[in-house]
Amino acid sequence: MYYPILRGKLNELLALRELANLSVDKKFCPVIEPVRSSLAPLFRTIKELNDKEIVPLVFMNPTVGDLVGCSQNIINEFKKEEDLRFIPIFAVSDGVDGISSLISQFTEYALFLVDGLNASIIDESSQAILTFISSTTAPNLLKKLSRVVLYDDFFKKQKRNADYPIESPFSSLHTYYNDEENGFKNVQGFGDYTILSEEYSESGGPAYVVTIHVTYINSEKYDEAFIRHYSSDYESDTPANPGKKFIEALGKFILEKRSETINFLETSACQDFERIFDAKHFPGLGQVKKISIMHHIETINDYLINN
Repeated sequence: MYYPILRGKLNELLALRELANLSVDKKFCPVIEPVRSSLAPLFRTIKELNDKEIVPLVFMNPTVGDLVGCSQNIINEFKKEEDLRFIPIFAVSDGVDGISSLISQFTEYALFLVDGLNASIIDESSQAILTFISSTTAPNLLKKLSRVVLYDDFFKKQKRNADYPIESPFSSLHTYYNDEENGFKNVQGFGDYTILSEEYSESGGPAYVVTIHVTYINSEKYDEAFIRHYSSDYESDTPANPGKKFIEALGKFILEKRSETINFLETSACQDFERIFDAKHFPGLGQVKKISIMHHIETINDYLINN
């Protein structure tokens, strides 16, 4: 199972709603960190996921955004929504003592390890339905945990959009996460932050350069995932005219996609990009990010379906 890790911003939630309605087998289960004070859009998203038999994991103790330090309030609000199906997940940094009172309010929960291991975490892992841990963790330590999900931040974020290369490697984790010969016998799944970074920001800066990030699986490199970066050139020394910059960057992607030199999966997100390009329409940078997130999740989901 694939566990894409997203923050609860509107366009990320919209991506999940649209993904839930795809008529394909769902090999993904989203992990959502609430970052906005209003939980209504998140509740609506969970309901739409539930309608398609997807039960997401939701952080009860977010580490970024508006709700840091508001764990009990979050739990109280979720308990009011009696029809919601979700799995509470708890970020753990240096042990479970500080969150034991939160965990005790649930009979079923998951752990998300931010830093290392200790005895208390190993003990709590035996009770959790899933334990998320860095994919770089040594196999001898993984064996001490129960029902593991390997995750990491694979997106190589740059300080400026202008700094992105044409292509960057992403991950091969989807090809070996359950390889028992490598000590992954107790691994149940894997996760990543899609084409977003683990680094959190409230909003993007001025668009001096617009860059579109598009994932593909390279069958010639043992099915490793790569990210193609398509950046605008127009007036890169000023934030003016983001719409024109977007169409320029999108044109680079569409040209390469139609040339079939890169084996992009024909996703619903790619079709959205095609329609936008043909209409020469600028939907806003948030929508662009939403489509790229969708394409990434669709691409990894398709790999799991066919492999």
